Amino acid sequence: MTRDQQLAEAFVGLGDTLADDVDPLTLLDRLVRNCVALTPVDAAAVILANVRGRLRVAAVTDDGVEATELFHLHPAQGPCADSFRLGAAVHAPDLDAETWPEVTPLARRAGYRGAHGLPLRVRGQKVGALHLLTRDPTALTESDVALLQAMADVTLHAVAIWRANPPRPADVVTNTQAALATKAAVDTAAVMLAAAGSLAPHEARQALHIYSARRGQRAGRVAHELILRDLDPHAVVADT
Repeated sequence: MTRDQQLAEAFVGLGDTLADDVDPLTLLDRLVRNCVALTPVDAAAVILANVRGRLRVAAVTDDGVEATELFHLHPAQGPCADSFRLGAAVHAPDLDAETWPEVTPLARRAGYRGAHGLPLRVRGQKVGALHLLTRDPTALTESDVALLQAMADVTLHAVAIWRANPPRPADVVTNTQAALATKAAVDTAAVMLAAAGSLAPHEARQALHIYSARRGQRAGRVAHELILRDLDPHAVVADT
């Protein structure tokens, strides 16, 4: 299997909320295992905040005694905890050069010398962090961090929308028909914008999406406002 195939398979699995054998823990377990399989990371854990804001382990790849102590007993100190508090990536490629008095000795005893933390968010809300360990001092590249963060984002979104009861066939039909109706509305709105601004069809669609993005709205909603005459097409064209 090529790397592109591995990545495609990973993202499909991380976003799967419909299979009968999938639940949130399954998705989080896939996430940590993919972190190890697809990047230089040697061990990974998902640390989530409980209702009191305390960090707790939800999934882990290394369940050895020393690693368990590191992940479970001291989740409030180190790059992972700092990443959660800051809402940003925190890197400690060489723990010997850092100042976490409890974490560094535990990590060394477990056989790890580097650590990294990446924030876990759902629609901007901080929910936890990825705790990533390397056996040797290791700096993650920008592409490594981007991949790790993308996998985490996809997984946490899937966890957030997971439901114990799968959608009914009627629900699936309703959603697919809604997609078609939205596409028709967007096409109609694009024709209106093209006429208002003497734009080519692709320019009109681009104007619609730019206008929507600037206002944090869905293109389909803006399209419906245009069709209902609640929004002036000239205003959309002028704003883009």
